[in-house]
Amino acid sequence: MFLNLAYITKVNVASLNGGEGSGGNVTVMKKISNANGDEFAYVSGQALRRYLKETLMQLGEKISSVDEDGNPTIEENGKYPSLNTKNDNKQKEKIYKSVCDLDLFGFMLPKGGRRWSPIKVSPLVSLLPYKGEYDYLTRKQKMEDESKKSGNIVQVEIDTLNFMRGNIMVNVSHIGNEINEYTYAVNEILNQGEKNQRLNVFLDAIKSFNGGAKQARNLEDIAPKFIIITEQKTGNPFLLNSLKVDNNGNIDIENLKESLANNTTERYTIGIDRGIFANEQEIKSSFENVVTVAQAIEQYKQS
Repeated sequence: MFLNLAYITKVNVASLNGGEGSGGNVTVMKKISNANGDEFAYVSGQALRRYLKETLMQLGEKISSVDEDGNPTIEENGKYPSLNTKNDNKQKEKIYKSVCDLDLFGFMLPKGGRRWSPIKVSPLVSLLPYKGEYDYLTRKQKMEDESKKSGNIVQVEIDTLNFMRGNIMVNVSHIGNEINEYTYAVNEILNQGEKNQRLNVFLDAIKSFNGGAKQARNLEDIAPKFIIITEQKTGNPFLLNSLKVDNNGNIDIENLKESLANNTTERYTIGIDRGIFANEQEIKSSFENVVTVAQAIEQYKQS
């Protein structure tokens, strides 16, 4: 079974993912362009997975660390031994049970052993074009003569009053199970209660999703403000291209209706937060199961 979570978040003033420097005193953010040359703010999938891990840690979950060579490690009595799952069931059990991120997000170990990620994420992409706006800051320089002014003005690209869409696909049947990538044989490592707890805390992390660059002075909320969750047999993120918001803050309802009608799902739930979208009431009257975002996510927790 798969959980397909397609969502929209609202950006106020943010630079959520830094891009490659252009030289000089300009800090750019990541952007992509369409065929017409319009630029859209972009947050990479790698960054989002990092933000999810950090949110899980904030919720009290233990996650793996990384050594100086980039290999994942698990702390044991103040030490960080190398991980190896080759023909070692105790090591496998330790990896799956000790930390949540190696189970949920996959891994590749230095001495053999890897895991496909049960969780796939799309990048966040803004739904409205970047408007070329900047924030400014000053880099102070110490001077011998304090009477002389010092400091360089730095421009920072910011995305303002925009919406971003993303998608998270969860392969629920792979959580807590080792899957042989050649035979697809399943080796159950966590019991059902442990699997349910792991899925549930990940869903909590989506409700509390936070992170991004420049948060010290451009604090931003990237948690979903609109979400559609479907339970389905395949991992097709069919809702990803259906999420659209116009310049007046209206979600495109007809796109959603057509996508839901043309794809097979076991069930679906829509969550929407109050006061964000202009056609909120129309959405509530157009679909059957419409609740708040938090209530929508709660419906898919396992007991």
